[in-house]
Amino acid sequence: MDEQALAELRETVAISHRLLYRTGLGTTRGHTSARISWTGERAGEGDGASGGVDAFVIKPWPHIQMHRVRADDLIVMDFDGNILGAEGRRITKVSEWPIHAEIYRAHPGVGAVIHTHQKWATMMGFAGATILPLLDPELSAAVAHEPVVFDEDKALIRSVEQGKAVAGRMHGANACHLQNHGMVFTGPNVETATVDAIATEHLAEMTWRARLIGSPEALPSLALRPALDRRARGEIPESWLHYWKWVDANPESLRPRSADI
Repeated sequence: MDEQALAELRETVAISHRLLYRTGLGTTRGHTSARISWTGERAGEGDGASGGVDAFVIKPWPHIQMHRVRADDLIVMDFDGNILGAEGRRITKVSEWPIHAEIYRAHPGVGAVIHTHQKWATMMGFAGATILPLLDPELSAAVAHEPVVFDEDKALIRSVEQGKAVAGRMHGANACHLQNHGMVFTGPNVETATVDAIATEHLAEMTWRARLIGSPEALPSLALRPALDRRARGEIPESWLHYWKWVDANPESLRPRSADI
């Protein structure tokens, strides 16, 4: 990955944090990461080293308000939890880095991981309830495959063993309830994972409210197929390109337009 591509990816990860805050999915706690290939020299392997190491970009500790995250705030970590290329900065890693590292290690097709404490989706996980794909195929693709549940450990996922267990539950799934804790989302890229997290929260609330007054029916799988195919190809969601990046630049507009998710 060249310098320009890395800079662009850092900015995308920073935007993801800001959008998670602005849509109510996180405040200070929660993190988005993106997989990268970190070159040997940067990884501390010595001058002239060839190749690279598997790594990811993520927010460091201590936490700051997610709407304040900027590209320069982010750090690079390898899958063993080492901070790479710190260049003298006195920083440390988020305690739940094993969520990200072990998912990347176990699932080569995952390009981004998000962990949130979002309200509605987490509540559905508490209740063991299914979040239904109720409206708009582009939105509903996020829950076309029901989120899996990790209930082996209800503590923070801070150890490699815990991270491996979460990653093991996520084979074939792009979302996971960390029961009594929060959510994990994966995607081929940051944009898809972010839109999935936002859409899942909206659909969780719609499912809960619809069940109060009736028996909502999910969209048929045929209607979801085109959106799922685009996701499988790693296409950037149109909503990211034409709406969410605009929201990041114009955050005051989000509240009156929230029904347009």
